Amino acid sequence: MKKVVCLVVVCVALAVAWFLAREKSPRMRVVAIVLFTANNVETVDGFKEGMAALGWVEGVSVRYVYPEAASDVRTLAENVRVVLAAKPDLLFASPTPAAVASRKAAAPLGIPVIFAPVNNPVSAGLMQNLARPEANVTGVGLAPSEGRRLQSLVSLRPGIRTVFVPYNPADVSALSSLEQLVQPSKELGVAIAAVPMRVHDTPEDLEKLIPNDADAVFLPRDAMAMSHYKAFNELAIRRRIPMSTPRLDQVEDGVLAGYGFIGREIGRQSASMAHQVLMGTPVSDVPVETARDFLFLNLGTAQEIGLDVPDSILRQTHYVLRPEEPQQ
Repeated sequence: MKKVVCLVVVCVALAVAWFLAREKSPRMRVVAIVLFTANNVETVDGFKEGMAALGWVEGVSVRYVYPEAASDVRTLAENVRVVLAAKPDLLFASPTPAAVASRKAAAPLGIPVIFAPVNNPVSAGLMQNLARPEANVTGVGLAPSEGRRLQSLVSLRPGIRTVFVPYNPADVSALSSLEQLVQPSKELGVAIAAVPMRVHDTPEDLEKLIPNDADAVFLPRDAMAMSHYKAFNELAIRRRIPMSTPRLDQVEDGVLAGYGFIGREIGRQSASMAHQVLMGTPVSDVPVETARDFLFLNLGTAQEIGLDVPDSILRQTHYVLRPEEPQQ
């Protein structure tokens, strides 16, 4: 009888010890990643790097559900459905179209959404109060600086009169960019030739979009337009006209100039917000943050289109990409 009692006591003790150990070891969290176009892969990389720096070890304390980037709205909706089936603790969405789709689907389930970046969270319908987000969504927004970028583009080649802006009419981020250009374009005396794009436009289709009198190309904060940056850049170089993008990585890849965000840095910035939410902070207590803007310039491309950049502009530029010296 005593042996039976001892055995029961031991079993109970082991069960209690297992329960306490499990309570002390936090369960692995599931973070779903919803990405619209492969442009924002660098932002996701920065997010994961930021999470790791904050102690979220992939495969130990966090598991990522990360389907391939969507290239159209239908695939985006399917990706959201797939990741929600994994019952995530949090969704990370990039950029605006992914944030809008994620918020709509995750809201009834009470799953928080962190976005990075969104051009204008209010006009995108994500929230009304940036300081205290009323919906279950927060993240990193962009400063309303598209007018400043237009000014920097025009300053590179005085005499620009018509600026070609391709855009996706279904993307609220693109529409916000266009709105920001209205007053600055009047002050600079330039005409904005805004031309809508289609999802499946080919390089031949894109070439037909550019007006013959276009003096420059301006890619708005539009995932679809920026996904075609290589094709637009080839056309701009062929015509020997300047082109501007909001992203540093695209300037590093040959676009002449830009003023805007660094995807990896925005990803890291949003990771600290995700960390707060995963640790129990209500989303409404995590205000929307604003990404920092930088000026970018590729001098190799400037040489290719015959553009002489004055020292006064170089001194203002945060990132100057210089052509590689020829091998001796």
